[in-house]
Amino acid sequence: MIGSPEPAELLQSGVIIIDKPPGLTSHEVTSLVKKMTGSLRTGHAGTLDPSVSGVLPIALGRATKLLDYIVAKDKVYICLMKFKNVQTKERILELFEKFTGGIIQTPPKISAVRKVPRKRFIHYIKFLEQDGRLVLFETKTQAGTYVRTLCTDIGKLCGGARMEELRRIAVGSITEDKAIKMEDLADALWLLNEKSNPSEFLKIVRPVEEYLTSYPKIFVKISAVDSLLNGAQLAASGISSMENFGKEERVALFSEEKQLIGMGNSLYPSEEIKKMQKGIVVKTERIHMLRH
Repeated sequence: MIGSPEPAELLQSGVIIIDKPPGLTSHEVTSLVKKMTGSLRTGHAGTLDPSVSGVLPIALGRATKLLDYIVAKDKVYICLMKFKNVQTKERILELFEKFTGGIIQTPPKISAVRKVPRKRFIHYIKFLEQDGRLVLFETKTQAGTYVRTLCTDIGKLCGGARMEELRRIAVGSITEDKAIKMEDLADALWLLNEKSNPSEFLKIVRPVEEYLTSYPKIFVKISAVDSLLNGAQLAASGISSMENFGKEERVALFSEEKQLIGMGNSLYPSEEIKKMQKGIVVKTERIHMLRH
């Protein structure tokens, strides 16, 4: 991105990482952010149940089109689970091991997705502490995994268990230390609007490309940018430089001036593209840049 973005620009295409409080739905928090910022459109990535707190990315304006790319990441949670019967630590560790790796999970009734069994991956379940029937653990899961269901399924092997409290502490590389409370946003907007002081606002509302850093980058020649903005796919001849990636991998498309153009899907690995002089090499999925 050339220079630092202006507040008006961020209100049209920025991202805010909210520390969602328990008691509000993700939609309610998103609606409050929309009202507070005056943004024409807002959206959130990765819905949290009303009782759940933690990291909730909220996009403003055009950035909402890129939410899927932010949310399609592993999640990390801290969970307090209650067993129906007291379990030994050894038994708990044994149960956690059974649910580490690939699992089959059916979403709970309260979820907004189809209630059909589906494969999910649990990277780890880390025992933290125990107080009688209460057990605190940390887990890293594939996107779309329900921790509430995980607790219930664990309980089926030991007489019963349920989720008592849950907090999301990370979405991909977005950790809870980057999340701000609603009152912090209110204070930053007051300073911006009443005191013409954008410093806190610029710390809180960030360009969407900051949350796409895990995707390999392709830098597009100036001469090819307009074609992409008008719906064309990216040809080998339009590439200025690129990072390494494989076939059918999501990539972030930038101009040579490091402005985000959009997201695409590679049709060939980068090493093969380097040898090509013509032909379509990336299928564009989402265009973020505005047409001039």
